[in-house]
Amino acid sequence: MSIVKMKRVALIGLDIDKQNLMDRLMDFGMLEITDQSSKMQDELWANSTTVEDERELTASIEGEINRAQAAFAVIEKYGGLKTPFFQTRRSMNAAAFDRIKGSESEALNKIDFILQLQEDINHANDSINIIEQDMYALASWEDYDIPLEVRETASVRFDLGMVPGETNLDELTARLEDEIGTVLVKSVLANKDFNHLAIASLKAKREELFAILKEYGFTHIVFGKKTGTVAENLKLLQEEREEELRGLKVLKKTIVNNASVKEIIEDYIDGKTIDLDKEKIKEKLLSTQKTFFIEGWVPVRWVDRLTTILEATGCYYQIRDPEEEEQVPVLLKNSRFFTPIEAVTEMYSLPDYHGFDPTSIYALFYICFFGMMFSDAGYGLLLAGGCFAVLKKFNLEGNMYRMVKMFMYCGISTIFWGAMFGGFFGDLISSFSGLFLSHEIVVPALWFNPLDDPMKLLIFSLVLGVVHLFIGMGINAYMEIRDGKPMDALFNEGAWYVTLPGLAMLLGSGTLGIPILSVVGKWMSIAGVAMLIVGGARGKKGIGRLTGAFSNVYSITSWMSDILSYARLLALGLATGVIAQVVNVMGSLFGGGIGGMILFILIFTVGTVINFAINVLGSFIHSARLQYVEFFGKFYRDGGDPFRPFKKNTKYVRVEEEKR
Repeated sequence: MSIVKMKRVALIGLDIDKQNLMDRLMDFGMLEITDQSSKMQDELWANSTTVEDERELTASIEGEINRAQAAFAVIEKYGGLKTPFFQTRRSMNAAAFDRIKGSESEALNKIDFILQLQEDINHANDSINIIEQDMYALASWEDYDIPLEVRETASVRFDLGMVPGETNLDELTARLEDEIGTVLVKSVLANKDFNHLAIASLKAKREELFAILKEYGFTHIVFGKKTGTVAENLKLLQEEREEELRGLKVLKKTIVNNASVKEIIEDYIDGKTIDLDKEKIKEKLLSTQKTFFIEGWVPVRWVDRLTTILEATGCYYQIRDPEEEEQVPVLLKNSRFFTPIEAVTEMYSLPDYHGFDPTSIYALFYICFFGMMFSDAGYGLLLAGGCFAVLKKFNLEGNMYRMVKMFMYCGISTIFWGAMFGGFFGDLISSFSGLFLSHEIVVPALWFNPLDDPMKLLIFSLVLGVVHLFIGMGINAYMEIRDGKPMDALFNEGAWYVTLPGLAMLLGSGTLGIPILSVVGKWMSIAGVAMLIVGGARGKKGIGRLTGAFSNVYSITSWMSDILSYARLLALGLATGVIAQVVNVMGSLFGGGIGGMILFILIFTVGTVINFAINVLGSFIHSARLQYVEFFGKFYRDGGDPFRPFKKNTKYVRVEEEKR
């Protein structure tokens, strides 16, 4: 339950030791190197140092990575390999990875080979497209049986073309015969769009012919250097297309047979990514002719390890505590159980370095709220069991691992609250047994059924919300005392700790039938309001005292709003149960027997999937909302920048680090 303390590191080393130090710092993986280019605005730094320009080299490495990724994409497209739902990295020790990195020739040969296959595939596809276009153009003229190279005789010209489908062919033919004389017009193919015409006319009348045809929207068709009949050309093109398709199939089969090189390319990409990161990080350094300068952040617990590295490489270094105005990166450190809930914190925003990490405090509330909202033991079994199976089957890492494990915790909580409220896929057991077993089996709730007594769950939800909010206030009071402001804690949080319980006792004494609560509640309320007035007026002058005091007291209304927000625990919990029962009722409408059972199972399955999807999402969002708006609103100081150490950021291979 803490934000890891950081130290500021500044070091100077000899240029000849730079590459060795960069390698060792990357293996160390716990130093965030900060950009020093802003120092160049200082005349002293600008006159004595320079910022390394590695753009040409990084561009070259990025080009190599892009070629490898292009080859990787070819294998993924044609290789026939199944893409896993959860992408995991292969484990490899550092020595083995370094050996692979040291021999890149095999990977480069494989990349060139795969990319050449892709180029051949593209060429084959282009050829097929051209052939198919030619076939499409010729298909409409298949009934034209004069060889295409025969375009004229000594006195006659043969022309092919199209007119719009609505053209009156008889009218066109009659006009041509009247104005030109000897002409033969034959329709080769007619459809609603075009009429394909073959026209034979005297050469001497060709200009007059085309002048008339133009009036009818005639489009002249020429097939270039093609010879033979259309049917012969179509047959030849079909043979060429089949030949290209056979060649294309061979190319794709070759990729399938070489799909195993995927891992070699993955190793190459990760190796080049490491090289790229090493070069890019140099742009954050300052250099002279013979030295270089680095600044960064290191967690306190790794300072000794870092100093060992720096002394071994002969660097001069200085390590100090961060100054108040410095923007310190944030690294959260929680116990193994609470670490998965850090994903919820990070979705909102990391806390400020000088703030407070509440993960291990609100984690139990988050899991509890989720379970109360989902509130069905059957759905909880699906969620927890599914997440457990994923964790066992896949070697997940990072945020994906944390999210899956968090949902497993939430599934367990859902099982618990489902048992407490008596929900197992709604009332599945009683509905199924009553319909198909002729004897209704009722599984009672361990506590109570919210559908029978919703007010009980509402009161419990609001009480749980008050506890949640009071803990948030307590964290803020702790932070104020820690920062040397104990009176702020007394007149802010302390006042509310007196006022709100006092009002609760005052209002609830009649219902509970305990008169003494009314007296105690009244005096606590008076004392609390007085503290709020004093707290609102503190540090202000004139009219500001009055407005501050009034504002503090008026904020009771916002407290009521915050507390009522926890009624969503009731609303979503009832929604899950009601929808589940409606699904069971719909399944029961078709009666007993085999047919009824089949329909019951079908409707139950579809309804359960829909209800599960909707309510697991709703529980996730609204549980987070109660943390972000109500709980965090009492104390949270956000805006922290995540700690980003200089390390091996690989995508496909997890390089096993030596034990620290």
